[in-house]
Amino acid sequence: MTVLSNLKYYYLNLGTQGRGEPARLLLHDAGVSFQDNRLEYEDWLALKAKLAKEYPVGALPLLITGDNEYYGLSVPLMRMLGRELGYDVAGKKESHFVEQVADLTSDWFQDCVRLFFQPEQREFHNKNLKGIHVGRIERLYGCHSDGPYLLGPQITYVDFMVYAILRQDKLLTSLKDYPNLAKFVESFENRKNLKEYIASYPTDEPDIVVPV
Repeated sequence: MTVLSNLKYYYLNLGTQGRGEPARLLLHDAGVSFQDNRLEYEDWLALKAKLAKEYPVGALPLLITGDNEYYGLSVPLMRMLGRELGYDVAGKKESHFVEQVADLTSDWFQDCVRLFFQPEQREFHNKNLKGIHVGRIERLYGCHSDGPYLLGPQITYVDFMVYAILRQDKLLTSLKDYPNLAKFVESFENRKNLKEYIASYPTDEPDIVVPV
């Protein structure tokens, strides 16, 4: 079993945007303390070179444990944290369903992260892609009608990913046509260990634009 203590977490300095936020949310919810390192790109390149032998994958987000284990990439990291911190499910069918929604959410993240480099595509994204993504996740959150989470009353690691992408794509206050997700967001934001952290979010975070 992985020892989740003396954690060091690394992601680019993108505020609350990008693929780094779901793990922060989960760790806060679990009450696990961690050092939150938000790196400038040049600092990440230096760290990546330094860790080339220990962490050959060389991708963010990255979590380093106190016993020098390295866990990286967003979805595999979330699956590991879910398993170790009790945000996973034992049933084969339920586990597969959660993994499917995690991959679909990762696809949505990819479309949003692409806008960092192609901001001129935002209008196309909003008109053609956003509705597809949110409509699909809304339907999947209705598969367990008791809610409020994907699997009903049990929260899993994918719920942290879904909340983060809803915020990333500026949907948290635009869910009147998505009742399953509106119910989810209300319950999620009222979780005891998340209230203070979510309240610290900037109210008007500017879009990330990466010069290319």
